[in-house]
Amino acid sequence: MYCVELTIQPTAALTFRILPGSILNIATYPFVPPTSLSGFLRRLGMMSAGLGIPETKINKDNPPTYLLPQHYVTLGAYQTHSTWGGIHRTYRKGMREFTHDDFSRLYLDGSKANFQLHTWEYLITEELVGYVVAESAERLKQIQDLEAYGCYIGKEGYAVLTRVSEVIQLEQRAIAAYPSTITPMDALIQSNQFVGGCDIYNLYRYNWLPEAQAQSDEDGLFGNQPTSVDGFIPFVAGYFPKDMGNPPTLDYYTDDQEIFIPASLIHLLRGKTHAQNL
Repeated sequence: MYCVELTIQPTAALTFRILPGSILNIATYPFVPPTSLSGFLRRLGMMSAGLGIPETKINKDNPPTYLLPQHYVTLGAYQTHSTWGGIHRTYRKGMREFTHDDFSRLYLDGSKANFQLHTWEYLITEELVGYVVAESAERLKQIQDLEAYGCYIGKEGYAVLTRVSEVIQLEQRAIAAYPSTITPMDALIQSNQFVGGCDIYNLYRYNWLPEAQAQSDEDGLFGNQPTSVDGFIPFVAGYFPKDMGNPPTLDYYTDDQEIFIPASLIHLLRGKTHAQNL
């Protein structure tokens, strides 16, 4: 297995919305989910090929989805312990219905706007570190072409991919270590260990269609064709924001230095369960 490490610099506060949720309370993950990172990198690929960023609308029937091809596995991006960061909660004026657009108009004709107050969370951090893995080192070299590009990311925010590492070879080992990424809860539970210090989140992975496997690099990474997926599949994951307590002993893909990626996460995002890989 091979990996590239991504350094991502936000230019402002970010929101990666936790769903399902209330329209009045917009909560954010304290990291970039794997799904959001995939869409972000695909858009950078389209920009690097001279294409426009695709439009997305919440009220569109069957909106197209743009992701990295299935043979790239994006694992999310996370705050490092050496950088400052945190969640900021505030209030902002917003809509009552999805069709409401008065709040975005430059001019109001005097009619009473039907606003409401939202509770909104932002992830504020100076740097994020992300990971993309693949079976082929050559495929990952294409990710290096995206360095220095930036665009919007998540529900709200903008970021620049400031650095892509050289391709790193990973070996699979069963060791005790703090995960560099989120970890599927199935793997933590089946490890028969008491694991403290992790936060638990509901997340989602894409439901890949059979034709997604056949999409080529030319069409899938730098082209303008949507990715063949059909909605999302939920899963539960643990996140270790700090090194505290005893680290879990799991099967990791690792460089034996700083990168410890749970093998169960890679299997899950490829569409396999933890039990199928035991």
